[in-house]
Amino acid sequence: MSFKFSKKELIYPLLVFMTLMVVVVALWNKTLKTQESLLKNEIQTSGHLRSQEFYHSIENNIKALENLKQRIEITNGDYFQYWEEDAQLILDQNPSFKFVEWIDSSMVIRKITPLKGNEAVVGLDISKLYRADEWREHSENSKTNVTSWVRLTQGGNAFLVDVPVYFEGRLQGTITAGMDFTNPFNQLAADLDSYAVEIKDETGTTFYAYNNPRTSDFDEEYLYTTSFLVDSLDEQKWSFFLMPKQINILADRKETMFVAFIFGMLLSILTSSLMYFYRASRTENKRYKESILKLRELNRDLKREQLKAHKANRAKTEFVSNMSHEIRTPLNAILGFIEVLKASNIQKSLKEYLSLMDISSKKLLLLVDDILEIDKIESGKSTFKSEPFSPSKEIANIISIYKPSIEQKGLYLYLDAPESSICGIGDMGKFGQIITNLLRNSLKFTENGGIHVGYRERVSENHLLVDLVIRDTGIGIPKNKMKTIFDRFTQVDSGITKKHEGSGLGLYITYHLVKLMGGQIEVESSRENGTEFQVRLKFSLVQCKQEEQKVIDLTSEKNVDLGSASVLIVDDNKINIIVLKKALETMGIKAQWVSDGKQAVEEVHKNRYDLVFMDIHMPVMDGLEATKVIRETNKDLVIMGCSADVTRETIEAALEVGMNDYFTKPICMDKLRQNLSTYLVNSKVS
Repeated sequence: MSFKFSKKELIYPLLVFMTLMVVVVALWNKTLKTQESLLKNEIQTSGHLRSQEFYHSIENNIKALENLKQRIEITNGDYFQYWEEDAQLILDQNPSFKFVEWIDSSMVIRKITPLKGNEAVVGLDISKLYRADEWREHSENSKTNVTSWVRLTQGGNAFLVDVPVYFEGRLQGTITAGMDFTNPFNQLAADLDSYAVEIKDETGTTFYAYNNPRTSDFDEEYLYTTSFLVDSLDEQKWSFFLMPKQINILADRKETMFVAFIFGMLLSILTSSLMYFYRASRTENKRYKESILKLRELNRDLKREQLKAHKANRAKTEFVSNMSHEIRTPLNAILGFIEVLKASNIQKSLKEYLSLMDISSKKLLLLVDDILEIDKIESGKSTFKSEPFSPSKEIANIISIYKPSIEQKGLYLYLDAPESSICGIGDMGKFGQIITNLLRNSLKFTENGGIHVGYRERVSENHLLVDLVIRDTGIGIPKNKMKTIFDRFTQVDSGITKKHEGSGLGLYITYHLVKLMGGQIEVESSRENGTEFQVRLKFSLVQCKQEEQKVIDLTSEKNVDLGSASVLIVDDNKINIIVLKKALETMGIKAQWVSDGKQAVEEVHKNRYDLVFMDIHMPVMDGLEATKVIRETNKDLVIMGCSADVTRETIEAALEVGMNDYFTKPICMDKLRQNLSTYLVNSKVS
């Protein structure tokens, strides 16, 4: 059987074929251009952001020298006696510094740190070297001088940075440093797996290269270029280049798109051929349209999901920042009512249930705190206090707190730590958090035996070096978990058969806190043989503060009549008011309350109060503003902040405007009772 093809019968299939091919080609070209445009935008965006990070790194390193200069000039040279200590501190804190030296006004190198390896330049007269004129010009203009990438007399290459120092009305010399930015630049470029970076000085010499950059192999469209002004007097600029790591970076994408193009062409041929047959053509045409409609719907769904994901990611930060206040407020009510019920005369079995509720609520509070801490760490917003404290005493305090709960579980807790009165400067809270997290981890995974805590400290070069070992007899860590034990959400026993509770956040937080404090943490363990964590930290040495002697008769605190105290509660949340009123009633105190700061100001003005509990976030007038107004006329009234806002900024602001203390919600009733008695005793004495 033969078929006769007529031109008339072929017109429609040919038209359909041509139309489909135009669509396929158009889509292919559009997709190709879109991919190219996306890649170009990625390069420009990544280049701009990374170049700013590199530039700030350069600025910060040079700023370290200029800060030392300012200290010497402000003290009219008195601070120069600490030259060696300051130079060593700069070297310790900035890995880009190879050495720091002092060149006096006669252009002779007088001092250098470290001396080892640099002996050859001590006493060197640079007035006979190539950079003498440049040194004089910048010194006379009191400008920081940055040389080109040069070969050093003592060996190696570096940038020489001269910072002129003036005091007693004349040039005394320059603080000069040899800088090699390879280490900090490598840290900044560590996650640039798909890109290469090249940085050149003003002479065109490449002094930094990452991922084997090949600038000449790329067109300007695929190459991000900018420059840094590093020496304003000489208009000296460094060039920054960012480019793809691979020359044929679009090859994989083009290959995929070409396969799609071939597929589209074959589909067009097949469709137009089948359309020659009338019945088959209608069926095939319908399927084709349905496929297109489904594809478009999928594309729309994909775009909607991408938009949702973007919004969700953007909202995460806002959610986490608001989480503390929104979760702590109801937790305050739950824990508060639990404390009230515990103090009441109820059945023993119900008290056991209350105890379980108390434990569960506090676990939830710890989880919220962990999530907030992670958000601070990952967003780079973690802040660290610099305050004198004794690490050995802080460890002893924490051990005394945890020892009862550990012994209650049938375990021992042994502390091996010599008595010490040495103090360092650091964040005592963060230090305590590290120890607490490790103790909680050992307690959770130890069923028999106990926990051994070893502590040693030594002084070296004005620093207090601390070595901490926490060893338990718990279930241990399998080998396949050792590499990920400090990862987020990692747990030793996971899955539906897991035995131990936990969020998998404690060790992750501990690891990053140790790193942010400039320390090291290591772990040794094996299955069923326990686990040992080793922590090493370094603090600047400082003289311990003498504890102030209390002049108040402590017997008066025991005998103070709390029932006669006049207390005002300021809070816009009625549940919080009920919780606090009930807690105060257990102490014999009947408190008054108002719902905003404005009412609080009016109430304090009309009536006499011994103590005010002040919420922070309220309508009409917030707690901070209300405290300011009250302090204008009443300096002696005890005002205690009481809020679910646990951010350091808010707490510091509360104390700054005149609050005597700050309680975070949920309120610890034991702490409330202790502090309330103390403040009321102080009020009675005054």
